[in-house]
Amino acid sequence: MNPLIKNMPNIKKFNDYLFDVKAGKTPMMLSGLTDSGKVHFAYATRFYSEKPICIITYNELQAKKIMKDLAFFGEKIEFFPKREMITFDYLAESKDRLFDRISVLNHITKKECKIIVTTIEAVMQKMIAKEKLYEHVMQLKTGDTINLNDLKESLISLGYERYDLVEGKGQFSVRGGIIDIATSGTSGIRIELWGDEIDSIRKFNIMSQRTTEMLDLAEIFPAYEFLLETDLNTIVQRIGDKRYPELVQEKVDSDMAQIKAGDYLNKIDKYFACFYEQTNTLLDYLSEDFVLFLDEMEKIKNRAEAIAKDNENLMKDLAEKNKLVPTGFIHKEDFLFFSDKMKNKQTIYLEKQDIGFVDKQSMHAKRNGYSFSYREVNFFRSSMDLLFQKLQKAINTSKQTIVLRRKRRRLQKNS
Repeated sequence: MNPLIKNMPNIKKFNDYLFDVKAGKTPMMLSGLTDSGKVHFAYATRFYSEKPICIITYNELQAKKIMKDLAFFGEKIEFFPKREMITFDYLAESKDRLFDRISVLNHITKKECKIIVTTIEAVMQKMIAKEKLYEHVMQLKTGDTINLNDLKESLISLGYERYDLVEGKGQFSVRGGIIDIATSGTSGIRIELWGDEIDSIRKFNIMSQRTTEMLDLAEIFPAYEFLLETDLNTIVQRIGDKRYPELVQEKVDSDMAQIKAGDYLNKIDKYFACFYEQTNTLLDYLSEDFVLFLDEMEKIKNRAEAIAKDNENLMKDLAEKNKLVPTGFIHKEDFLFFSDKMKNKQTIYLEKQDIGFVDKQSMHAKRNGYSFSYREVNFFRSSMDLLFQKLQKAINTSKQTIVLRRKRRRLQKNS
């Protein structure tokens, strides 16, 4: 057990708080926390309540800091990034963010996700509905009879691309009776057929091509979130049914022709509402037992309002230039939508100090609040005598002292 949380149950106030967490009380507020104190409490909650947690903060820089602090506790951390909104056509785009996002969504669905860190922007963004994204998850068993052409079509519909040899995420290959499917950047599933029957299923290392584990069952999850909710003809009809300014109609007609021909990935942001009539946010993907931690609610709200204002200005600029305005932008009402969604989740505010009225739930959270006393300790640099004095004082007053190190060599050098 990590020494930073080992003695937490000896603190009565923490036990009272933990009792409320286990009982499902919501919303709640923890105040008096430093940045490291927020992470300390969030992880201690995760460890002692055995509930998965999702920490929502105000920007990606802060998210990275939280992840760096959480890494100290040694448990796997998932980062759910925002989707970059593209306002122009492009020939190629890095899919790294899409792969990172679908990896988290797949782990949530498989109940393998225990700690998620994300931003308010990522949480407010709409995406394909959960039931649609996972409607066609494939289950393959040894001994099953399959049609190879159907299998290839199913993999393509799940977002996988065919290659001669798999080298990375979202790829599959077919070589005779061997089908390789890259399920991550380093590993994949290899299916060997005997005729039209699955003879064996194994995990393999993409780099070495060597088998790492034999399987009786394999589940193939989506390669990215941009799966089709319906057929392309219906999507094109939805686009055509909407009215557009005369100066952009020619571009819309060209886009519809490309979408109908199957070249649609770089058009989804433009016509997001036509591709997905049913939408969810990340909160809809989280199971009921997840605990939401909100890192500085006022900053989260301010960031949400700034994003909406920036989007409004960008939409106005695009309209003035007679360019098509994408339908997937975040708007002012999306934060209210997010706030309403929180009511169905167990929510805990992480605050440095008591806050006033930020949203409808903040006052309720304050009534269910716990105040703790965290403080930043001076960085001693070369003043080792002062450090030793502080340590000796703590020892004399029977306080537990934990010295953290970044690197062992550096600690030995300074000792």
